[in-house]
Amino acid sequence: LTHAGRIGNVASINGQLPESMTVRAGERIRLRLINAANARTFALLFEGHTPQIIALDGQPVEPHAPAENRIVLGAAMRADVIIDMQGQPGETFRVIDTFYQEQAFRLITLNYSPQAPLREHPLDAPIRLPANPLPEPDLRTAERHAIMFSGGAMGGMQGAMFNGEYTDIRTLVQQHGVVWAINGIAHPGMHHSTPAEPLLTLQKDRSYILHLHNETVFWHPMHLHGHSFRVLSHEGQTVPHQPWRDTVLIPPREHIEVALVADNPGDWMFHCHILEHQQAGMMAVLRVA
Repeated sequence: LTHAGRIGNVASINGQLPESMTVRAGERIRLRLINAANARTFALLFEGHTPQIIALDGQPVEPHAPAENRIVLGAAMRADVIIDMQGQPGETFRVIDTFYQEQAFRLITLNYSPQAPLREHPLDAPIRLPANPLPEPDLRTAERHAIMFSGGAMGGMQGAMFNGEYTDIRTLVQQHGVVWAINGIAHPGMHHSTPAEPLLTLQKDRSYILHLHNETVFWHPMHLHGHSFRVLSHEGQTVPHQPWRDTVLIPPREHIEVALVADNPGDWMFHCHILEHQQAGMMAVLRVA
């Protein structure tokens, strides 16, 4: 069931457990950070450095420093960053996961080589990437839909629609291992042979605004297949840069507003990328037709 995700005993980097990475003063590096964990969220702090985010989920953004200097990545989320190595030869700095309170975890140490700096000042070259050709949603004419995520411990869910019938929470848990729902509907899971009815049917090439309401007390990285969307607002406040994403991390009891053009016909999964949440009901299908 994995309500809050699993921290685990160790976090690997590219399948290994490196103690350190050697860098050179004055060099510029680009990292593509991919959270491949199925249930752990990371908030990466590069001690002594200020990364510049240049892309999120594969979509270029206006280069900017992350909020509180932490790069937050829920399951399946990605970030491309540029870091100018401004430490001195021989210095060391940690990269720390700070997402879980009182459980900060050192992922790796950056060791500056004793070599003289490659350059005295940061490289004077642009880091902005060209935008991808995505259709811009028309917010004036966009159709609006509310999507509610419910369930889990302390969620108060009494039951949900399951396989076309209302099912009480005790039966959902004991007989089906289901504890989550989207708009009151619990998906039967990937093993089920009957295709799910779409949660929403979207008209091709029309603009939509989706109000995503997390009514649970847990974080959920919600991932949409087949499309990217603009993240417009969080708790009614405009999100800086309004980035294009395909996965958005929704905090407990909060709501986020996203917009997209439904330009890719088909049935597309929309699910929590904590995979235990997906398997336990937090999955739906959005149809574009």
